[in-house]
Amino acid sequence: MLRWISGIGAAVLLFPVVVMMWVLVSGSIEDGKSRREFRQKKALHTFILKQPETVAGIALSTNDTVYYQTDFDMNYRNQAQLMDVDSVHLTKPTYFFNLQVKDYIGVVINDPDTWNVTLTHDQLVFGWPCTGKAVIAADSTFVSGTLAKDHVAWGHQLPKGAKVTYKKEYEQLNIILPDSEFITIDLKTK
Repeated sequence: MLRWISGIGAAVLLFPVVVMMWVLVSGSIEDGKSRREFRQKKALHTFILKQPETVAGIALSTNDTVYYQTDFDMNYRNQAQLMDVDSVHLTKPTYFFNLQVKDYIGVVINDPDTWNVTLTHDQLVFGWPCTGKAVIAADSTFVSGTLAKDHVAWGHQLPKGAKVTYKKEYEQLNIILPDSEFITIDLKTK
């Protein structure tokens, strides 16, 4: 009888562990299914160009890979707008918003009106002298980038190498200086 009671006690103690294991295993299975479904959907929304083509206003080259948004109807691929494109892997430099870019153009996660680009060379990004990677908005405004040379903005001298982020909705500049010092400039008080 004592063994039977201790067996029930052990089962009671093990029950939460068994439930937790079940939750973890079933969650892993669901995550795996979701990832597989996403990969399949992504593959259906991927197009590798067989010849030069203009897609959503971007002049692309042969073998460039265009990834469309997964909710885009691929039957209308020839009518795609910029908002229908998730990203593009470039085989050659091209122009995007009058900027010469290379390698990759892609939507910023959680902000479909903002794009990551890699610049082919130091150039002005909507008035900001930038180098390397930059982020631009669909309304042709600068979002962020690394300064290619010293730059004066709203009366502040910003040094070459500073990483600048312009928060339009807050009228604010966030700057990480080359020595890793962080500065915020409130443009409303200017």
